[in-house]
Amino acid sequence: MKKIVFIFTLFIAMGANAQNSQIKLDLLDILVMRTLDVSYEKQLNDEASIGLSVFINFEDKDTKFRYNEDFQITPYFRQYITTSNGFDVFGELFGSLNFGETDEKTENGLVVEESKNYSDFALGLGAGAKHVSKNGYVFEFNAGIGRNLFNAKVSRQFVPRFGISVGKQF
Repeated sequence: MKKIVFIFTLFIAMGANAQNSQIKLDLLDILVMRTLDVSYEKQLNDEASIGLSVFINFEDKDTKFRYNEDFQITPYFRQYITTSNGFDVFGELFGSLNFGETDEKTENGLVVEESKNYSDFALGLGAGAKHVSKNGYVFEFNAGIGRNLFNAKVSRQFVPRFGISVGKQF
């Protein structure tokens, strides 16, 4: 975990002095569930950007509604369809290295299958819109879905990606 945080910090530091870089925080995840989703995005040109998102789930395992994933690293590429002063619409291709734990299965009060830890990688598509104010404040909403590719016996088949984020461009 420390290595992943270090890599994420290094990635931000390398692009921090570049113009058109953004750091965003997903408010939907914080307000609705006890999760943290922080993103760094670098604008390549007027029509494309790349980014990296780190997701950490703090929600208890016995909560009725929670993400199955405990931790995710999600690199993404965005192609902007519109470039206006309003909301810019984009399409997104992303990968998701995700870690989690399966649910324990019981029948007639007896444990049939114990929970297992898993890691998997998903590829997915998404879409959304983003507005950057004149002062550099960012408001964004996005939605997407990816499919896990490697550990199908243990991990979930699909990985959701959605949020409402705010941030700052520098």
